[in-house]
Amino acid sequence: MVEQVLKFLLGAHPGKPVNVKVSVARPERTDPQNRYLFGVAYALLAPQMGFSAEEIHEWMCGEHFGWVNRQLPGGRIEQKPFRTTTKDEHGNADKLDDRAFWEFVEHVQRTAAQAGLFIPDPNSEYKAVAA
Repeated sequence: MVEQVLKFLLGAHPGKPVNVKVSVARPERTDPQNRYLFGVAYALLAPQMGFSAEEIHEWMCGEHFGWVNRQLPGGRIEQKPFRTTTKDEHGNADKLDDRAFWEFVEHVQRTAAQAGLFIPDPNSEYKAVAA
């Protein structure tokens, strides 16, 4: 298989250098999962909290993954989430795998429950599907 990959790479852009990235294969979250997070969970939670879905998402990421201080011009400091559901701690693209995504969703559901809001699961067997 290595020979086939090499042949493909050499033919992809003849005479030009190419970059190749190798990463561990893992199931990434799906578009329906992302739509559930923003279209159901955050759609219910954001109005109750008085913030936009994007603001709620940033807050949830910080509460779940932790916060870091970021130095801004003029000596100001702002807190940012250590990572998000789509980017690692360095800002590089890194979507959470399926299992980590559902752990994050459960965090959102617990936080909503503490505020008196029930956020339903997308279906009764999602954990079995995600495991």
